[in-house]
Amino acid sequence: MSPGSRGPRGNPTARTRERLLKTLGEARAEGLFRAAEATFDAGHVLSSLERLLPALGLAPEAGGLAVAVVQASESLARLLESRPGLLRWLSGARLERPWPKERTLAAARGAVRGLQSGDRDGLHRRLRRFKARSMLRLAARELWAHAPLKEVGQEQSDVAEAVLRAALPPLEAALRERHGAPEPEGFSVLGLGKLGGQDLNFSSDVDLVYLYRADGETRGGSQGSLPNVAYYTRLAEGLTRALSLVTEDGFCFRVDLGLRPQGRGGPAVISLNAALQYYERAGRTWERAAWVKARGVAGDDGLAHALLTALEPFVWRRSLDFGAVDALRALKAEIDLRGKASAQDVKLGPGGIREVEFFAVALQLLHGGKAPLLRAGPTLQALLRLAEVGLLTQPDADALGDAYVFLRRVENRLQMVEEQQTQSLPVTERERLRLARSFVAQAFQTLLGQTVRHEVPDEPLLSLALDAELPDSRRLEALSARGFADAEAALRALARLRRALSTAGLQEGPGPGVPAALFLSECARSPDPDQALFFLSEFLGSLVAPLGYLRLLLQRPAVARRLIGLFGQSAFLSGYFVRNPELLDVLVQAEGAEAHKSVDVIAAELSGRLARSPLDEERLGAMRRFKNEEVLRIGLSDISGDLDVPEVAAQLSGLADALLDACLFQAEAEVRERFGAPRLRAGGRAALAVLGLGKLGGQELGYHSDLDLLFVYQGGGADEETAGGTKGAVGHLEYFARLVQRLLSLLQVQLREGRLYQVDARLRPSGNQGTLVVSEAAFREHHERRAQLWERQALVKARAVGGDARFGAALLASVVAPLVYGRGLPVGAAEEIHRLRQRIEVEVASETAGELDPKAGHGGLLDVEFATQYLQLLHGGRLESVRVSNTLRALEALQAAGVLAPEASRTLRSGYLFHRRVENRLRLVHGRALTRLPTGGAPLALLARRLGHGGADPGGSFLAAYRKQAEAVRAAYNRVLLGGPC
Repeated sequence: MSPGSRGPRGNPTARTRERLLKTLGEARAEGLFRAAEATFDAGHVLSSLERLLPALGLAPEAGGLAVAVVQASESLARLLESRPGLLRWLSGARLERPWPKERTLAAARGAVRGLQSGDRDGLHRRLRRFKARSMLRLAARELWAHAPLKEVGQEQSDVAEAVLRAALPPLEAALRERHGAPEPEGFSVLGLGKLGGQDLNFSSDVDLVYLYRADGETRGGSQGSLPNVAYYTRLAEGLTRALSLVTEDGFCFRVDLGLRPQGRGGPAVISLNAALQYYERAGRTWERAAWVKARGVAGDDGLAHALLTALEPFVWRRSLDFGAVDALRALKAEIDLRGKASAQDVKLGPGGIREVEFFAVALQLLHGGKAPLLRAGPTLQALLRLAEVGLLTQPDADALGDAYVFLRRVENRLQMVEEQQTQSLPVTERERLRLARSFVAQAFQTLLGQTVRHEVPDEPLLSLALDAELPDSRRLEALSARGFADAEAALRALARLRRALSTAGLQEGPGPGVPAALFLSECARSPDPDQALFFLSEFLGSLVAPLGYLRLLLQRPAVARRLIGLFGQSAFLSGYFVRNPELLDVLVQAEGAEAHKSVDVIAAELSGRLARSPLDEERLGAMRRFKNEEVLRIGLSDISGDLDVPEVAAQLSGLADALLDACLFQAEAEVRERFGAPRLRAGGRAALAVLGLGKLGGQELGYHSDLDLLFVYQGGGADEETAGGTKGAVGHLEYFARLVQRLLSLLQVQLREGRLYQVDARLRPSGNQGTLVVSEAAFREHHERRAQLWERQALVKARAVGGDARFGAALLASVVAPLVYGRGLPVGAAEEIHRLRQRIEVEVASETAGELDPKAGHGGLLDVEFATQYLQLLHGGRLESVRVSNTLRALEALQAAGVLAPEASRTLRSGYLFHRRVENRLRLVHGRALTRLPTGGAPLALLARRLGHGGADPGGSFLAAYRKQAEAVRAAYNRVLLGGPC
């Protein structure tokens, strides 16, 4: 026994040999043994032959034929086992000759003759048995009789057409009984792809388009009448089911309707007029390529002819179409994409079947308008005609034809095994295809110029994920392997992305598509591929007219990278884009823009913007758009590293100052018109000071920070009132209260562009129980007599951020500074501040093993701020230099004054910068004021990568750094608040 007969199933049992000898006789059995020895697995083949003994008994002369069939195909072996008579029929079928098309059609019609009306199960059964018998004969013709590929492809197409033509009449007869004949009548099935080109494989899909003549209504039957579209939709569904439904007898053909007008999203059937309108209005180059091979395969052939004749100007352009050349290059790039994903695929791989077919179709499309001879369906015939008209040399045509035949034969053999749609080669056969493939690839380069493979990311997994012709299971596996955590969500996002590209005319057909490949590759490289892809699809899908945006992104790769990088970094900023796509202009301008703007520049730019918006409502929208643009600019510079943590805070704070001032100016104008200006008893106008506390006061704003505001007005006499306006005069308290209420409304009202800021005014005297605005006298009186230590601590951060600049400066110097620094600290001040800090840590932070809080948690930002503010309160009375509202500048001043050791200053500064960077990233990522830090899993890893941690365990690396910083900060805090050198 040969080596090829051994292996897991290699040694036939003695029982198998004995049964074959006993049943067939020694001469016939030995002949089978010798034939089996030459196969890939003698034991497997002989075991199959043992199960075929009844069939071999009926056809003594068919032993060699049986060996050839069972070696090549498991499915055909099972068919012979279940229907033994087929082997005898096969042995007498004169396999060396093809059947004429008319004979095949007659056999199919004979198979369904005599069916009772409406017997769908019977129709399905008979069609499947006919198809199985026919494909068995064709497989034997190729395997045993070595029939030419051209003949086999033609006959396989004839079988499919015969099944369609035999199935249609009984299906329509049953419909007519129920609903009557349509008026006008006319239904046609058009075959495209390999069926249209009369070149089917052993397990090809059939690409169909269902066409009806015109809209109308049926005459009515036992179940009433129907609109023609509903009638023909039911007919088409029944026909599709008759071909593709899997029953106990298998199926006839898989049906693909994806080449119909509007693709898989379009109606199943379409009228002649609607089809012509679609291709006139929206037909694309890949659809022109699809209709090159179209022909009528069932139903009303005259109707099919009418459509194909009318489409000739669409398919066959008289002049050379340079737009089509570009589109063909894009289609070529799709083939390259698939080739990278399918190196072992004889159809989709480099130099594979698809390239030969496209090579021929591309030249047909470009020249078939002037050379009708080129309008041929079968690929081999097209290659010959291209040589006839001089577009291809005869040696090249022969070489391409030989390569195509060889690859198609391999494809047929692969599909025969289990009648599955596969083109993937076993690894051991790879070298057999090398020469043929390399020649085909070279021909492509000659046809379309420089190959576009260098333009396409070399990402086989992404090419698989983008290929809509592949099963979803394979695409999901590819997405998961490429780093998408939620592959199903990513696949849905890809569908939205492809729809946007299709709407813009940039997605040619169901293949990967170069734009989609470029975008998906960038998403996969981002810190969070899932988020990047989601927001990219949302952004493009929300556009009414996406073409201009897409062209910009494709022409400016740096802008596309920046946008997709942003989508993968920040849900917060990504939301800006989805809601306001015009912000893409900011992204373009950001390429050469300065990262840092001074507060004066920001204010000047805002002023110029508002000068172009005279109406109040327009100004509100303009302010929000300006804020969106500036936050986007700052966020981009933050993500890219062009702005560090203090600079980000300074930019955001300067932006808030400018917007607050603009809103206050508008509010003052409105309220002053109603009530007149507020007058002081001593003469002149009463002023308002807006003090910023917290992060705004310290010029330390984050992306989602509230504005902590305190409003103090000048004077305070009960008899002081305004000068009077359209609504009369009011006292100062009412005037300034209305002014502040209007200001808060302007800041907080939600418009399409969002809101400006949330405002927190709880730090005013008496908190939420107090009035929104207080007089200078009331403010002083509260802090002198009733204020608690935490209120005094809060005023450390006070800064004049709006209103009358002179009054604000005077208020800080003559009132706030004495209240904060002019008195000694009470006994136990450190302990009281520490108790408040502990309470916040327990009640607000509530840290767990799974979540930390960079702001309020152990060793967090508040440790730094409380330690710094305590030292300012303690030493600010005698050291004016430490009276600064900004934390980092305060630490520098405390160290310079000698009241904070350099090591402790460095520790607190380092901790502050670390935690603020984490806080900024958390808030950029999640699009809300999120303070919770995960301690494990994918969320931690994603955050760690955004913060620059790499390696095998970025989350673990980042968490170790976090804990080290927190412990160091807590130790420094304890030294300051609980005693010991600091």
